[in-house]
Amino acid sequence: MADIPVSDVRPDIPSEQRAATPSVTAVVVAHDPGAWFEEVLDSIVTQDYPRLDVVVVDGTAEGGLDERVRAVAPDATLIDASDTVGFAAAANTVLETDVESAFLLVCHDDVALSSDAVSVLVTEALRSNAGVAGPKLVEWEHPEVLQHVGFVVDQFAAAADVIEPAERDQEQYDRVRDVFAVPSACVLVRTGLFAAIGGFDPGITRRGEDVDFCWRAQLAGARVLVVPDARVRHRSNLIGRTGVDDIRRTRARHQLRTVLVTGGRVRLLGTLPLLMLLSLAEIIIATFTARFGQVRDIVSAWTWNLSRLDEIRRRRAGLRPKITISPGEIRAGQESGSVRINAFVRGQIGRRDQAFGEEFITAMRTGTTQFSVLTWALVLGLIVFGSRSLIGGGVPAVGDFVAFPESSGELVDTWWSSWRHRDLGSVGSTPTGLGLLGILAAVLGGSLGFVRTLWVLGPVLIGLIGAWRVLSVTGSRRAQIATLVAYAALPLPWAAIAGASWSTLGVYATAPWVLRALLEAQASAPFRSTEGPVRGLVSASVAAGVAVGLAGIFDPVVAVVTVFVATGLVAGALVTINPTGVARLVAATVGAALVGALLTLPLSIELLSSGLPWHPFADGRTGDASTEPLTDLLRFAIGPDSAALFTWAFAIPMTVPLLVGRAWRFELAVRLWFVALVAWALALIAVHGVLPFGVPEPGVLVAPAAIAVAALCGVCVSALEHDLRRDGSGWRQVVLPVVIGAAVVAALPGIGGITDGRWGLGRGGYENVLPLADPALDGSYRVLWVGHPDHLPAQGSPFVADMAWVATIDGLPDITERTIPADRGAHEQVELVLEAILEGDTLRAGRLLGGLGVRYVVAVERLAPAPFSDIDNARPLPAALVETLDTQLDLRRLAGVNSALRIYENTEWIPVRAAAVSTFDEGRTSLFDLQVAPITGTIGILVGEGTRYAGIIPDGVELFVAQTADGGWRLEVAGVEAAKRRSLDWATTFVPSAGGGEAVLAYTTPRWKQLVVIVQLLALIGTVSMAVRRLIGGRR
Repeated sequence: MADIPVSDVRPDIPSEQRAATPSVTAVVVAHDPGAWFEEVLDSIVTQDYPRLDVVVVDGTAEGGLDERVRAVAPDATLIDASDTVGFAAAANTVLETDVESAFLLVCHDDVALSSDAVSVLVTEALRSNAGVAGPKLVEWEHPEVLQHVGFVVDQFAAAADVIEPAERDQEQYDRVRDVFAVPSACVLVRTGLFAAIGGFDPGITRRGEDVDFCWRAQLAGARVLVVPDARVRHRSNLIGRTGVDDIRRTRARHQLRTVLVTGGRVRLLGTLPLLMLLSLAEIIIATFTARFGQVRDIVSAWTWNLSRLDEIRRRRAGLRPKITISPGEIRAGQESGSVRINAFVRGQIGRRDQAFGEEFITAMRTGTTQFSVLTWALVLGLIVFGSRSLIGGGVPAVGDFVAFPESSGELVDTWWSSWRHRDLGSVGSTPTGLGLLGILAAVLGGSLGFVRTLWVLGPVLIGLIGAWRVLSVTGSRRAQIATLVAYAALPLPWAAIAGASWSTLGVYATAPWVLRALLEAQASAPFRSTEGPVRGLVSASVAAGVAVGLAGIFDPVVAVVTVFVATGLVAGALVTINPTGVARLVAATVGAALVGALLTLPLSIELLSSGLPWHPFADGRTGDASTEPLTDLLRFAIGPDSAALFTWAFAIPMTVPLLVGRAWRFELAVRLWFVALVAWALALIAVHGVLPFGVPEPGVLVAPAAIAVAALCGVCVSALEHDLRRDGSGWRQVVLPVVIGAAVVAALPGIGGITDGRWGLGRGGYENVLPLADPALDGSYRVLWVGHPDHLPAQGSPFVADMAWVATIDGLPDITERTIPADRGAHEQVELVLEAILEGDTLRAGRLLGGLGVRYVVAVERLAPAPFSDIDNARPLPAALVETLDTQLDLRRLAGVNSALRIYENTEWIPVRAAAVSTFDEGRTSLFDLQVAPITGTIGILVGEGTRYAGIIPDGVELFVAQTADGGWRLEVAGVEAAKRRSLDWATTFVPSAGGGEAVLAYTTPRWKQLVVIVQLLALIGTVSMAVRRLIGGRR
C-alpha cells in the first residue's frame, strides 16, 4: 500500500448522513511530534466518516504546535496538557472537557489512518456491541509489514503479539475477533465507557497503559475487538524520540501495577506468588548472565509498586463498583502459562539497554574478559552437547532420577499435605523444593518434562557458577577461569549423572557456595570483609545457610557439606600455625546450620520431634564396608564405568601453590588441601566400614574435595601470576608449561564423556519392563523393592550390608516418595518380615507381606534394566535371601522378565484398602498371626489419589486400611463418620455405623503444619531477596 499523502481536499459529507451516524471525537495526544505530524492530522481530517471532530492534546512545553495544527486542521480543538507526564495522563484531559460524542478515537501523534479507518471501526463496534476496537497497525515506512493485530495477555499482564516479528501482511489476520488488548496507538472506545473507568491509568507514563485499560474495560463488561479492515500506519520509535531506553523497567513496573489494580483478592493470592517466582527466576538468569541492569529493573518494579500501595488501593476501590463480570471470566480470555517465558525464548526479554551494551563492549576489549566469555561459552557448549540426548529425549526414571507425577498440581498437593505414602505410610513433610518445582511447571504451562530435566542438569550449572565465584575476591580472572574449568573437568558430576545420584549433584552444586561463605567467615586474606567483624560474620553465616537450605529443600543429605568444609578449613588453619578466624568459622558453621534449619523448617521440626534420627542422611546404608577402592575416591570415579584415569594429573596444579605460593596463596592452598583431605579421609573411613552407622554414598562424601581441587587449580594460577615472576629465571620457571600440560591431560576424561550425549546414563528405566497389575482392577497394592541402595528407585532403609528396601504404592515411585521422612511410621513391620525371610524362619512370607498390602517383591541388581545397564555393574542379592525367596510357598517368581531383576508375585496379597467381613481380624493381634490364620475374602475398594479416596462400601463390611495408623485419616459413609480400631497392631480398620453407601476416606493435614510451610516460604523469599541485594550491591 502506498503512503497516504497530505491532502488539501476535505470530504464533502451530506448533512443527512452526518445526522444518522454516531459522533466521534478524535483525540490526538502530541508529545514533541516530528515532521510527520502534519501527515497524521491530514489522515484524520480526510476521513470519510461524517461526524468526526478533532481534539489535539498538546503535551509539549516548547510551543509552536498551534500553528502546525491550524495549518492542517483549522477546526480542531487544542488542549494544553503541558503539566501532565506521559501519554495516559495527557489523554485523560479530554474528560475535563464537555465532550459529548458517542465514541473517542484516541491516537498517538505518529499514526496515519487509511481514509475509511474510522468508518470501519465505528461500524464494527456498533454491529458487535464492542466497547473497545482497535485497527490493524502496520509499519510506517513499510506498510506491507505487520506491526500489531491485537495482543494476547497472560495473568501477569504481560502482552505479546499474535504475529511474528517482521511478518508480511498477506491478509492472513483480516478477520474481526475478540482479543484481550489492543495497542493505544490508535483505539476507538465508547465515551461512556472511557469516562466510567476513569480513562487510562495516569500512573502508567508509557508502555502498558493499553493492557491496563482493556483489562479494566472487560471487567466493566465491555468487549475488545481488533478490526483488521481498519488499517493504520505507525512509526513506533519511542526510544529514538526520547533517547531513553527504559522499556524493560517500565514494562515490569506497569505489568505488576496492572495485576495489583485489576486482580481479584482471591486470584491475587495465587497470581502474586507465581509472579514472584517468575521474577526470581528472571533475576537468577540475569544475575548468572551478568545482566545486572535487568536485575535492578525487576527489583525496582516491586519496590516502585510497594511505594505506591495507597494509590493502588484507591484505584482498586474506584474500580470495584464498575466490575460486572468475575475475574475467572477474565482469566478465561487470557493466555495460559507465561507470555514472558515465550517472549524470552523469542528474545524479547533480557535485552540490555544501550548504556549497558556500551559498557559490555568496552569490557570485551580486555583480554581476560574475552577469555572469560570464551571459556564460559566453551564449557556451556560442551555441557549442552554432552547432555543433548537428555535434553532432547528426557531423563530416564532410574535411581534418584525418579519420575514426576502426571501433573504439576499433584506435586503441589503432595507438598501441601503432611502425609507420605512411601513404605507403610507416615506423617512427614514432602521436600519443599518439590512444591516449588510444581509451581515452576505450572508457570511454564505444565511442562513437567522440561522441569525434570532442569532438576537433573541444573545443579551442574549452579555448581559451576559457584566455582566461578570462589576466587573472585582475588581479582584474578585467570584464577576464576582455572577454577571453573577444573570443576567442570572433574568426572564427579558426570559420574553422578551416569549413576543417577541427585544427592551427589546437590552437594556438587552447594559445595562452592559453602566454601566461599566459610572462607569469608574466616576473614583471612584475601577474604577479609569490609563490612566489619560482626556484620561480615553474620553475612557469611547467612550465605552458607542459604546455600545449604536451598539445596536441603530438595534433599537433606546435602547438609553434610558444611561440616566437611568447616572441618577442613579449621584443620588447615591449625596446621599453618595461623588459626586466624577459627572461632569465627565455628560460629559461622553454627549460624549456617540455624539458617539452613529455618529454610528447611518442616523437616527440621520433624527431626527434632523424632529425636534427631540419622536415617534421613544415611541413604539406606548400614555402615558396613563396601567395595569402592581408594584410587576411585581420589579420582572421583564414583559412577559406573567412570573413565577418570588421567584425573591424577590434577595433582600437579594442586601442588604448585605449596611450592611456589607465598603469603595468602600458600595459606589458602594449605586450607584447601585439608578440605580435600578431610573429605577423602571420611569417604575412606566410610567405605572401610569403620563407622558404626551408615553415611551417604561416596559421591556425596568426596564432593567437597572436588571444589577444593578446583579452587587449588585457581590458586595455582594466582601463585604463578604473583609469585613466580619474583623468582627470576630459576627452576620454578619450568613449572608453567608443566602445569598447562597437566591441566590439559586432566581435562580429557570430562571431555571424553560427551560422546553419547547422556554422560553414560542408561537409556531406559524399569517402567516398561515390570509386569505389574492395574490397581484399578483388583485394588491398590504395594511393591516391596530390595537391592543395593544405589539401585533402588527411592532412598531405602537398610537391613543388611549393602542392601536396603523401600515400599511404594501401585508400582514405581514418583519424586514425592524419593526421600525418607524422619518419622517412618510402622516401617519395623517390613523389617521384621525381611528378617524372618533372611533367617529362614518362615515359608509363608506372602501372608506376612499380604498383611502389609504387598503384592509384588522386586529384587533389583542393577541401576537400569538390560540392555541399558552392564552386568559388570550388578550388585547381586545375598544368596541366602534369594534362596529363601525362591522357597516361599506363596511367592511366585515371574520368570523371564529381565536379567537385571527378580520379581515375585504374592498369591496371598490383601489390597491396601480392602473391604472385609466383620471381625475379619479377630484373634489376630500381630502380623505374624497371619502365617497360620490368613485374612481371606477381601476385595479392593475406594479409588482416588493423594489423600482422598471415594467409592461405594457394601453393607455389612469393614474397611481394612493397610497403612500406619494415624488420627488424621477419617472415613465417612453416607455422611456419617465411621468408628475405627487398630488392626494387626499397626494398621487401621474402619467400622461404618450407618451400613454401606457412598464413602470418602481422606486425610486432613493439621493447620499448624501448613502454617509452618508458610513460614518457611517467607523465610525462603526473605533470604533469596537478601542474596539478590548483595549481588545488585556490587558484590563480585
